[in-house]
Amino acid sequence: MFTGRYTHKLDAKGRLALPSKMREAGIGLQYSQFVVSKGIDGCIAVFPVDKFEKFIDEFDPSELEMEQGLNFYREFASWAHYLPVDNQGRINIPQTLLDIASIDSDVLILGVVDWIEIWNPDEYEKHLKDSKVNYNKGAKTFFSAAIRGKRKKYEIPPKRSDLEDS
Repeated sequence: MFTGRYTHKLDAKGRLALPSKMREAGIGLQYSQFVVSKGIDGCIAVFPVDKFEKFIDEFDPSELEMEQGLNFYREFASWAHYLPVDNQGRINIPQTLLDIASIDSDVLILGVVDWIEIWNPDEYEKHLKDSKVNYNKGAKTFFSAAIRGKRKKYEIPPKRSDLEDS
């Protein structure tokens, strides 16, 4: 699971050092290769190879109209690059993807549970302001669901005698 928010800089050769927690997905996996592609809303999406291939295999293009599905596959797959992680924990993101994301030096790295997003920090702030998404509304729904889930998890089942009385 990928979590956290990190600010980094590209090095002089355009490489990005991924935080160790990101390279391990928080559980010590030590990914040695990632797939990067054009992401959503101007970011670069980063996937471990196994998750990328699973997403591709499990995506149901029938959820989109035929032309949209085909064009999405074309764009997503044609921008995808398999990148090894070097001994310093860096990946070398293709310049074309850095250009699409308007990244030249400063980088914001976000863990988004199943993948990582790489943003130009200014573009991310602009995206948040323009999106009109209310974090608190989403958070209230999330935390309420978590509480309900815990209640169900620890709920004591009714006694057999109580069931027979009904």
